[in-house]
Amino acid sequence: MAVGIFLLGLAAVALLLPTQSDTFWHLRAGADIWRTGHVPTVDSYSHTVAGLPWPDHEGLSQAFMYLGYRLGGMPGLEIAAAVVIGVGVVLVYRLMVGPPQARLALMLVPLTVSSLLWVLRPQIVSLSLLVVLIWLLARERYRLVPVLFWIWANAHAGVVLGGPVLALATACAGLRFLRGRAAADRKRLMTLAVVWPLSGLATAATPLGFGIYRFVLESTARLQAEHILEWGAPWPTGPFEVIFWLLALGFLGLLVWRRRTLLSASWADTAVVASAIAILPLAFQSLRNIGPFLMVATPAASRLLGPDFQFRLRSPARPPSPDHPAVNLAVLAGVAVVVAGVVGVSWKTDASRLRWHPVGAAAQSALRGCAGTLYNHYYDGGYLIWLVPEKRVFIDNRQDPYPISLLAEDVAIERGGPYRPTFDRYGIRCAFLPAASKVVPRLRADGWQLRFLDEKWAVLAAAGAG
Repeated sequence: MAVGIFLLGLAAVALLLPTQSDTFWHLRAGADIWRTGHVPTVDSYSHTVAGLPWPDHEGLSQAFMYLGYRLGGMPGLEIAAAVVIGVGVVLVYRLMVGPPQARLALMLVPLTVSSLLWVLRPQIVSLSLLVVLIWLLARERYRLVPVLFWIWANAHAGVVLGGPVLALATACAGLRFLRGRAAADRKRLMTLAVVWPLSGLATAATPLGFGIYRFVLESTARLQAEHILEWGAPWPTGPFEVIFWLLALGFLGLLVWRRRTLLSASWADTAVVASAIAILPLAFQSLRNIGPFLMVATPAASRLLGPDFQFRLRSPARPPSPDHPAVNLAVLAGVAVVVAGVVGVSWKTDASRLRWHPVGAAAQSALRGCAGTLYNHYYDGGYLIWLVPEKRVFIDNRQDPYPISLLAEDVAIERGGPYRPTFDRYGIRCAFLPAASKVVPRLRADGWQLRFLDEKWAVLAAAGAG
């Protein structure tokens, strides 16, 4: 019952994920994929880099997101995300060993912390597919691994997480064979030695082809150079980062303490623990990878502790209390009804917190009525790509199509740098900005007309613009 209640709590979180600006340009891309039958490869959403290559590496996720939206609006999109997350969470539990009480104790903190990183973006697909990969390795379903990599590569560039996991699993299979020379270990090693390159080839079966490898390296370097927060190192400067470091150090301590058990561990134990070891350096490198590490470290810790481990307090022995399955089921059903009610009420009344409507109808109308080329900030373009599709954006947080110099210009303008050279170069006559932006009073002082203003957004037009 306790495990069920915890999983229902995670389901509530998964069904109430707030949107980000990325959510909306992913929806637009998904709609275009369903309309055209192919993944976009050149930019058509901006006026600054229109027609230039856009390495859209998330087409499968985008199509799935739009399908959820098409079938059920924003609640449909939330349900689609919850299904994806649910697959990963259930497999995490299935990969664990030991009694339910021990599993719950091990899941409680890591999965709760991981849930703070769940967002309505394709990265949750990578989170679940990583766990699926580990499940396939533990169950020795190797034939499905290249298929998984093909699906993963077409859904999200997080497929790169699968590379170190598969590589270390293959290395562990080799070490097991060298130690024991068992026929089963030899067969496993030979199979993985074939599956590994096949998975690499499957990863290239995307619209980007073999260019996906270059794209991942270049994109990661760009994101780090642009100081995008989620790609920065998780230095222990805040509560979230401190908790991660405590959990990571705890896992390393457990690994050292139980290292001898790995010598006689089953292949499933070896595969699960090796997967967590493979992801840990990536988590130390980037905030973005903390969620995947916590997901895989949970069953890894369970395997290190073993199936007989229980969290016991020093207290006098007591006779076991009788089970009450009917009562437990009734309590669990009651909690499920409460969760469903909370989710339903939130969908109906709390759309502002979920940010389902980040730009109001009046602001959209004012922007549509402003004739001329648009200026907007990096984090706001994604909203407009979906909500005001007839206006091409200046920039947005797809980031890959844009040169770093243009991204730097946008940052400099917001920080007080000159805007006129950029505006003149692109013929900008309209501006959509946060109401608190420092650019708004500068434009008004230079004669720009305020077409709309509320507590969130401002729409301005140059003098003489329609």
